[in-house]
Amino acid sequence: MSQWHQNDLRPMMKVYGADEKEIGHIVDTYEETFLIHKGVFFSKDRYIPYSAITSINDEKVQLSMSSDEVEQQEWEKRPDIKAHAADPIQMQYDLGHGIEDPAEEENPDRT
Repeated sequence: MSQWHQNDLRPMMKVYGADEKEIGHIVDTYEETFLIHKGVFFSKDRYIPYSAITSINDEKVQLSMSSDEVEQQEWEKRPDIKAHAADPIQMQYDLGHGIEDPAEEENPDRT
């Protein structure tokens, strides 16, 4: 589970990749991800999982991956595992964002 959460971020904070390139700024935050709008670096909006954050200092959010790695991720839709429980492909996408599976929370020992 990520140490960072929705309350740690706010709109307009700048986001940087591990390569120190500025990726963009935060537009909105959600329970499981934060949104960076398309712009100079991205051709599409990106929903970044909190697990990708390595540090937050003042107005700067540092990610664990480079700007190129973020661009390669298919993080174009906001994940919502509870709404996608019947769709295994979408569920894998959600889990790839680090979203906790509610079935595991209800039965952590998988018994």
